[in-house]
Amino acid sequence: MSGLLTVTEVADYLKTTTTTVYRWLREGKLTAVKIGKEWRFDEAQLNLQLNKKKNTAGTISYFWQSLQRSDHVLLITNKNSDITRFEASLFQRGLSEGATLMKGCWWQDEDEVVDQYARHGLDASSLIKDGILCVFNFSKLFEKEGIGGPVKAWRSSIENAVSRGAPRLWASGSPNMSCCGSDPSLVLAFEKNLNDALKDSPVIGFCPYSLEDESNNEHFDKIITLMGYHSGVAFYSDGQFSLLRQ
Repeated sequence: MSGLLTVTEVADYLKTTTTTVYRWLREGKLTAVKIGKEWRFDEAQLNLQLNKKKNTAGTISYFWQSLQRSDHVLLITNKNSDITRFEASLFQRGLSEGATLMKGCWWQDEDEVVDQYARHGLDASSLIKDGILCVFNFSKLFEKEGIGGPVKAWRSSIENAVSRGAPRLWASGSPNMSCCGSDPSLVLAFEKNLNDALKDSPVIGFCPYSLEDESNNEHFDKIITLMGYHSGVAFYSDGQFSLLRQ
């Protein structure tokens, strides 16, 4: 890279999408000048900005670098809205490496999630049409097949990624402690079975739990137990990350 850079060149350099670069421009995370109808980035200034943020604990770039080749991470957020914000960022990162994507909805509505992704810069509708993103209703799968239904959806999504020649699957389900009924032990059983199914698979998988959800607060001791069924525990709030390993 040299001189003034285009949005596409910056996206390639940062290993992200042009949509994300435009969003970072709007949020003031990157600076550029507009020449005609096109944005141009000064290489020296861009590198200065990156060097200030590079490998700083709590930043999104540090968070992605902390992930393993195969990962199944328990994510704890402060608000329900943090989950869709995180997932939009997660999927944009997955797209940057040519991965396929999967979203599992427990308490969320599928169409509403797609609309929320769009507000965070992710064109989920187009990704679904192109077969890159699959959105499942895990609650209905559980009603039909028990805990095996959602686990099967995770497995089939990994198989789809492999068949498409994708490097791996980037995925997120969003349970809560009442998603399998009044008995929280079923959630523990689901997460344990899922963890066993995902071991050594080409997948970056997240299971987000929001503290805004009453059942999660009521059964927080069970969430502590869930930490043992994941390869790591992440905390996310307002764009800040922290990842812990056992």
